[in-house]
Amino acid sequence: MTQRARLKEIITGPEYWTLEEICNASETIFHKKDTPAAMSARWREIVDSPNLTKLKRVRKGTKNLWEYRIQAEPANDD
Repeated sequence: MTQRARLKEIITGPEYWTLEEICNASETIFHKKDTPAAMSARWREIVDSPNLTKLKRVRKGTKNLWEYRIQAEPANDD
C-alpha cells in the first residue's frame, strides 16, 4: 500500500488528524513508519473531486497546529 493510500485510509471520515497523529496511526495500523513531511507531501498530491473533498483547519486552542481530513461522498450513479 502506498503512502497516499495509507493517508486516505486513515483520514477519510469525520475526524480531523494532525500530521503526527496520522504517522502514529500509520505505524499502528499498517506497521509503516511515515514522517510528517512525507504525509504532508502526500496530502498536497491529493486532488479534490466531485466525490472527495480535502478539509483542513487549525486545531482549537492552538495557533498553528493544522488538522486534516477527507470527506468522501458516495458516487452518484444517475
